[in-house]
Amino acid sequence: MLDYFALVPVLFPILGAVIVYLLLRFSEPVQKAFILCCMFLLFILNLSYLVSLLYGQGQIASLGPIVLDASGMFLATLVTFLGTLILWHSFIYRNKTDFDATFFIIYFLLVGMMCGMACTYNVLVMLVFLEAVTITSAFLILYGRTKRAIKATYIYLGVSIVEVVFIIYGAFILYTIAGTLDVSQIDISLFSPHDIFLLGLLFFFGFATKAGVLPLSAIWLPPAHADAPAPISATMSGILIKSAIIGMVKLIYPFFAVSGIDTFMTIVLLTATLNMVIGGIMACFAQDIKRLLAWSSISQIGYIILGFGLATPIAIYGSLFHILNHMLFKGSLFLIAGVLLFQVKTLKINKMGGLLRVMPITGVCFLIASLAMAGLPFLNGFISKEYIYEGSVEAGFTVLASIFGIHLTIFGIIGWIVSILIFICLIRAFYLIFLGEQKESFADLRDLPLSTMLPIIIMVSLCIILGLFPDLVAPGLQLIAETIYQMRG
Repeated sequence: MLDYFALVPVLFPILGAVIVYLLLRFSEPVQKAFILCCMFLLFILNLSYLVSLLYGQGQIASLGPIVLDASGMFLATLVTFLGTLILWHSFIYRNKTDFDATFFIIYFLLVGMMCGMACTYNVLVMLVFLEAVTITSAFLILYGRTKRAIKATYIYLGVSIVEVVFIIYGAFILYTIAGTLDVSQIDISLFSPHDIFLLGLLFFFGFATKAGVLPLSAIWLPPAHADAPAPISATMSGILIKSAIIGMVKLIYPFFAVSGIDTFMTIVLLTATLNMVIGGIMACFAQDIKRLLAWSSISQIGYIILGFGLATPIAIYGSLFHILNHMLFKGSLFLIAGVLLFQVKTLKINKMGGLLRVMPITGVCFLIASLAMAGLPFLNGFISKEYIYEGSVEAGFTVLASIFGIHLTIFGIIGWIVSILIFICLIRAFYLIFLGEQKESFADLRDLPLSTMLPIIIMVSLCIILGLFPDLVAPGLQLIAETIYQMRG
């Protein structure tokens, strides 16, 4: 009976989408109540199962290619947590813009596909879920209802062809040599060093496209995140690209501790570093707040890839923690950008000003989330980044400097420099948007109702709580990090 529970993270959201469709004839309050209750119930189910796995009270459920292990359920839990908050916040768009029930139906489908992608080791099944994620999220980008949103969708779908080619090519090689598409079942001794290196590259760059890794992410990610509705931008940046990262890690780690590891690891680490630096620099030049956040997402993904590329227990723990942290501060920042567009009718930073006087809750939340992303001490982003830097020391890289007792390798130094860049560009944005000279037309603006702002407040509050009390999640994340570390061949 337990094995059938393996279908819950995938089928439950699909069933929810069907019920939302059937509820179209009922009143809007009934639809809203079901949407929130259904997603929150799935979050509770996923969280309960994850906790039971981590503390040895449950067994890994599997049915066919779907495997509910700790790493997959960690991602599925985050998907449904963020999904609950975003759906809650999205009701304001349904009331006053062109969001209809179809938006919520497609969103439920997207949640199911992201959970499925994280909960399998089968390359072909993972690819099917990946492309289902692509298609459903593409439909949601179109809810931007502008020519730019349509163009961004075309680019997004076009770039996805590259990932399909890479992953299918890798799947053919894998099946030809191992006789299976399940990477958890392969005998690594059957592969030559050349095959291992090639498969690692194909799966890495195949999933890197959707995971926000340069170079192809520079083509699709900024326009898609900037021109999609704010709830979809928050979803794509907050969790969609992380589900692709978890899928990537599951496919490349079996090839990660064998012959050719030094060259492959170097490629992964260099790619991660380029993401950090280029994303940070481009964010500084952005004049549109959502494009600034999009480029900073590319930068923050670099930190996550860096930790997984170092492949030590501490670095993996740091990456998992940063996945959680990035979901919180970037999800809240994109929703705040949506609030600004909703109220001010522009995303241009230099066309706003003085909004802190009339929208204090929005301004304070923006500042806290920005400081968390920049890695300010006592906020969550600082903790996860420092673990990644510590992981580079554990991996054997030379310590070049020490600051406040923190040992820094070349990756730690670059990470600190990028964090300073992100701090500068976000504080500049905060000043121009909230502290600059107030325009007369903004005098009557106010924060959105507290019921709408509450999801943002919850995420920002968690940025503070996890920064002050990281031990709240440390035991669970350490156990998940250990299971991922053991995936290495």
